[in-house]
Amino acid sequence: MESSGTDRMEHLSGAPSAQEEGAFSSHTAGSWDHVMSRLLAVSAVLVIAVAALLLSLVLSSTIGPSNAAVQKQKELPYTFFFTHYELLGNPNNPDGVRYHSNGKPSAKAPDGSKVILTGKGAWNPKKDIAKGGGHYTIKGSSGALKAKGSWRVTDFRSFEQFSGWWGLGPNFKEKGWQGPPGSSSFSGFLTLKVNLRNQGEGTLVAWCLMPQVLKRHPHLANPDGHVGDGISLTGGKFNYTNFKENEMSLEGVMFYSTDPASGGYVLTPEGTTVPRPAPGENHDKLQGELH
Repeated sequence: MESSGTDRMEHLSGAPSAQEEGAFSSHTAGSWDHVMSRLLAVSAVLVIAVAALLLSLVLSSTIGPSNAAVQKQKELPYTFFFTHYELLGNPNNPDGVRYHSNGKPSAKAPDGSKVILTGKGAWNPKKDIAKGGGHYTIKGSSGALKAKGSWRVTDFRSFEQFSGWWGLGPNFKEKGWQGPPGSSSFSGFLTLKVNLRNQGEGTLVAWCLMPQVLKRHPHLANPDGHVGDGISLTGGKFNYTNFKENEMSLEGVMFYSTDPASGGYVLTPEGTTVPRPAPGENHDKLQGELH
């Protein structure tokens, strides 16, 4: 059968026949399905990779400290926290304590004004370096606000450590441990150079004196007059040296260290504390020295 004129014109002009159009559409659909399959496969790989990355980040943050945190602990192995003590059980005969890092220790000047500090920091006694800071409030003798702002540590001066801890029996629980895992805690006097914004430079002394410390070192109570934790701020325009009121309160200071040679007391899985063995010392022997 001869082709019609229309068929010949379509052939001569290059226009596809109906059969060719069907074949082309089938080929295009197959190519598009292939592209979509590849895109879906790539997307699935990307989703899995992102999920794996997120999982690794979550695990690294929950399993242990980050590399930056570990490095900071090595650089500044000693830490301090201005702490509020919450006595557990009978306040007159507590069976435990919870440490809160929102402590507000204070000291008064001869004119009746008061400085109140919050904050935390760290230091390295071997390198004579320290960092830290927080906020300060200064009130007049009437209690009216005179100034407030931030403060920061500018230099390390000294740390004197004392033996002894709570001394309230082997079942005395300590909750809210603020130091890094494996750290020990201890009593002592920390002296730092500080700067109070808009107030100037001064010397801050912060101390932690647990009940047993005062028994082991009686000079701290008499003639020094201490009965507990406190602070003082002197130098420049500061003369806050009266710590009596604070030492009778539950506002204080906690010290910690990750240095194995620092001694002190470490937290047990039961929530009590035991003396940290010196390097190479028998831990079982020290169990009899609880508190």
